[in-house]
Amino acid sequence: MKRLVIAVDCDDVLVSTTPFFVDAYNRTHGTNVTLDKAHSNDEHWQTDRKTLEARLAALMETDEYKQLRPIDIGVEVLTELSRHHELHVITARRPDERGLTEHMLDTHLPGVFTSLELVGFSGSKGEVCERIHADVLIDDSIRHLDDAMKHGVTHAGLILFGGYPWNMQEKTQKSFNACDTWNDVKERIDEFAGA
Repeated sequence: MKRLVIAVDCDDVLVSTTPFFVDAYNRTHGTNVTLDKAHSNDEHWQTDRKTLEARLAALMETDEYKQLRPIDIGVEVLTELSRHHELHVITARRPDERGLTEHMLDTHLPGVFTSLELVGFSGSKGEVCERIHADVLIDDSIRHLDDAMKHGVTHAGLILFGGYPWNMQEKTQKSFNACDTWNDVKERIDEFAGA
């Protein structure tokens, strides 16, 4: 079996953050944002960009957000994969979320990841993939998968994660390896590694 370098996104791959934000935002602000529009433009959040950023930042300070934990089956699969492969987290989380993210990983996935890379919203996951020589990127966003491909991750290593409302249309537009569940991811990685 080939030992792979696997990059794993955090939000909506390890942790279900978009459903948290949509639910908490709607409860707090009396809005009706839906999951299928959660990653689209600001008008669906019924406010302007500056106010939206402030509201989301406030939600990130809540205990509810700070106590989000990884998806259980993801913990099982990633722990198993770490026995055979080198795993890294590459996330669009901001650098000031490092402590919170490290605590979550140390608590629920101790020793599974070699590094935690925070690129922020506008950073390049592809550049990090190139630097760590990643063979695989698991992400729920086409944007990051496209970026990784531009930086040398081959088609075989691009995994679009989750059967989410915000990436369903993207699955039909691009021919990435769509994996709706962590069991699908494990099967795809095993195939790629020649297990």
